[in-house]
Amino acid sequence: MFFFKNKTTKDAVPLLEVDLHSHLIPGIDDGSQNMEESLDILKSMSELGYKKVITTPHVMADTYRNSTETILDGLRSLREEVSKAGVDIEIEVAAEYYLDEELTERLKNDDILTIGDGYLLFETSYVSKPMNFEETVFEIGTKGYKPLLAHPERYRYITDPKEMYSQMRDLGIFFQLDINSLGGHYGKQAFELAKFLTESGMIDFIGSDIHHKKQVSYLKEVFRSKYYLEVWKKSEIKNNFL
Repeated sequence: MFFFKNKTTKDAVPLLEVDLHSHLIPGIDDGSQNMEESLDILKSMSELGYKKVITTPHVMADTYRNSTETILDGLRSLREEVSKAGVDIEIEVAAEYYLDEELTERLKNDDILTIGDGYLLFETSYVSKPMNFEETVFEIGTKGYKPLLAHPERYRYITDPKEMYSQMRDLGIFFQLDINSLGGHYGKQAFELAKFLTESGMIDFIGSDIHHKKQVSYLKEVFRSKYYLEVWKKSEIKNNFL
């Protein structure tokens, strides 16, 4: 495993080689809107040390009803253009599923794109916890998938982090932190909850959640911060095993 020097602490930090959360298939959600933008972002990520990107388009009943076929077609096109452009990075695909009736239906049909050995990346409303949260998480596990909650630090309904995060862990949920939350780029509450998760050693994966090029420059800052170093010290980060 490669390391870089943290400028703030002078400590060696493992180089993050695999990203598992981004929106880089052009034009199918609120992420990259064209191939040129996707290639620009991927080139920048390669320069940061990433070897593999598992990009995860939104799947939402009301907004982004991306089918598995649509996503896989997008992957093929993106891979072709990455190869033509000579960008040295591996591209895989999964999805970020919104916890709604679309996810319930896809679970019934085993129509799920997973990360690694069965991680199902999902998100919820930022404002309120879904009433069927526990039921759906149970169904995810029953189907043989590993529930992986995207950016748990960004949900505003987390009012008692110690209790609520512990309850989620008891349900078998893995946590994926958005790296840029550690830089305050999603607001104060997300920053404070990111620090709580860091200190509690609850983080399993860290993701870029990149939608646009500007977010790459934020990553550069956070990678050199003391908070990012603490993530690696306190938790067993699994990204580089994907």
